[in-house]
Amino acid sequence: MCVQGVSSPSLSYRRVMVFVDGAYLRHYLKEKWGNNEFSTGVFQQLVRELVGKVFYGQIFGELIRIYYYDAIVGEHEKAKRKKQKTFFDKLRRLPFCEVRLGSLVKSSTKGHKQKGVDILMAIDMLGKAYEKHYEIAVLVAGDRDFVSLVKAAKNTGARVYGAYIENHVAKTLLDSLDDYTMISEKTLEHLAKGKLRVGKDNKSTAT
Repeated sequence: MCVQGVSSPSLSYRRVMVFVDGAYLRHYLKEKWGNNEFSTGVFQQLVRELVGKVFYGQIFGELIRIYYYDAIVGEHEKAKRKKQKTFFDKLRRLPFCEVRLGSLVKSSTKGHKQKGVDILMAIDMLGKAYEKHYEIAVLVAGDRDFVSLVKAAKNTGARVYGAYIENHVAKTLLDSLDDYTMISEKTLEHLAKGKLRVGKDNKSTAT
């Protein structure tokens, strides 16, 4: 609405890319609810909520793409690989979602260890910042190893927001971010159990 002689401030949108450390989410869900292949529908709702929280004054976020990073077992573990591939294919079918996969190698102490995942995220997040493919990054992660990446992305002029799980995040990572939000326990439960909550407007939400 405009008052004569006075123009209302117009909304302004900034391009947002979401970078997700998949193992970070899955490990927590398996530890808490025994399910490490979460609901892709609830995941989509979570991303929408995170992008919706990227606002300042009249500036809002516009989702450009989601990048999901994880690792897949070798071809010799056929049954497990097939199950993982089915899950990753579901993620790929989500709008604007890209899946980037490293590999899982056997470790003498921890069963399996991810290889190449962090570097994939670093190449995408930093490279796309320098190419100005996004103006705001939303990083879903908790490891302090990402601090240098966050600082490097910020040095390009991009803003970096974070989304984390309570008591599962390094303070140094939070301190490096421009802003951050905690993913609610209810949303995490819905991710594990595949439940979408219907709000007052009859639209599914994942809060």
